[in-house]
Amino acid sequence: MPDPGYYDFPPFRPPNEAQSALIRITRGCPWNRCAFCAMYKHLTFERKPLEELKKDVLLARKIYGNTGTIFLGDSDNLVHKDLPEIVAFIRKTFPEVKRITAYARAKTLLRNKMDFLVASRKAGLDRLHLGLESGDPVILERLCKGATPEQMIKGGQKAKKAGFEISFYLLSGAGGKDRWKEHAEASARVLNLARPDFVRLRTLTVQHGTPLDDKLQRGEFELTPPLERLKEVELFLENLDLENCYLASDHLTNYLWAEQNIIYRGVAGSLPDDKPEMLEMVRQAIATIQSSPIPVKDSNQLYREGFLSGL
Repeated sequence: MPDPGYYDFPPFRPPNEAQSALIRITRGCPWNRCAFCAMYKHLTFERKPLEELKKDVLLARKIYGNTGTIFLGDSDNLVHKDLPEIVAFIRKTFPEVKRITAYARAKTLLRNKMDFLVASRKAGLDRLHLGLESGDPVILERLCKGATPEQMIKGGQKAKKAGFEISFYLLSGAGGKDRWKEHAEASARVLNLARPDFVRLRTLTVQHGTPLDDKLQRGEFELTPPLERLKEVELFLENLDLENCYLASDHLTNYLWAEQNIIYRGVAGSLPDDKPEMLEMVRQAIATIQSSPIPVKDSNQLYREGFLSGL
């Protein structure tokens, strides 16, 4: 087997791609301005040449062997003009693979011609992960997402029309203490119109060295406390009207702790069938916090105390 040290592993991938083979198509992020993100700040964006990629794919075959799923790094591979050919070569090299997935940006989807998106889908790219973060225009501006709610909706709709499965990420707590209600209601509205196949909740955890951390230190941003964050999730669920969609909270940033006990792990289930159970779970957690004399800690507090890293 070749030495994996010579293989260009993507530095990041979604938690649900933990068992996937990783193949890096681009390095870094073409936008790289999001105020909350620390993922690619040290990288200059580049598209890997086609011939280099083909060599990587053949090396990946030797490293991974048979695999059921493949994730393509880094952050927005729809900017690579050779993507259909790359995906087709991956499918030829890994004929057994059931799913190929990649990150994407809504504005990149809007800029690309439908022919290119359809060609990428027909070549074998199945699912796209998009960072919505919030459906509120004020919050999106604060986070420097570089896209409006309407662009998020249209980008998601265009991807669905091209045949992709779509997974939208939502940042719980992104509105801060002053806009949690607006965040919940506007995010539900955008998702109701975009009609994704998956919604994945992450809790905003402000990391050292990010522009949002600078705002936090200057008092220009105030974190959403645990109780209000749960009320935000409750309001979001109440306004969410999706069918044939799976909602996941598959990240430890969603957890809440009371001393050594985890009192909340997030909600997960199929929409609309599991919505009542998810609402009941959130409401029980709200009641627990309101009645408990023990202080509740979230991922932000534990991160700043040094207990969480690598988020």
